[in-house]
Amino acid sequence: MTPLTRLSAGSWARVAILPRPHGLARRLCALGLTPGAEVRVLQNRGKGPLIVEVHGARLALGRGQAERVGVDLLEESEDASRPSVAAACAEDLSPAGEQPVADTAAD
Repeated sequence: MTPLTRLSAGSWARVAILPRPHGLARRLCALGLTPGAEVRVLQNRGKGPLIVEVHGARLALGRGQAERVGVDLLEESEDASRPSVAAACAEDLSPAGEQPVADTAAD
């Protein structure tokens, strides 16, 4: 298990444990950062907040908060099978099973 702050941008991990202070744990859960949730680090510059993606939403976490979130790094083979957020959104917006309408008017 690794603190979330140790992951580099582009890494995928699964949340293993949340911090002890219940107020912070409740806040993180309300944001979707729950045990078992898959999270991707979008930005980690070594200082300042981390930007992560969880359940398709972007979250900015203070470094102190992120340091208290324990994660298990996911394997690279698992990373390759994940669609990007843009691809997932594009799939959601495309009409499902829509067929072109045939022109039935007589010419």
